[in-house]
Amino acid sequence: MDKKEIKAVHDDDLETLLSNLNILNDVKSGKKKCRFCGCVIDLDNLEAIFPDSGDIKFVCSNPECLKQFYLFLEKENV
Repeated sequence: MDKKEIKAVHDDDLETLLSNLNILNDVKSGKKKCRFCGCVIDLDNLEAIFPDSGDIKFVCSNPECLKQFYLFLEKENV
């Protein structure tokens, strides 16, 4: 079985990470959407952040979106 590295951020550090990426205000103001379903991302439903085509994308906590995210990672061989 291949081992893969997973980078994680604790909830206590999430706002700092988003601020360092210069996207905290956009998340707080509802300007960011889930890459898979299009729902508005907020601090409560944000499950994953990942690079895609030179941009930062988001995944909400919807189980179907998480499934699509895992399939995306497999396809991209991440």
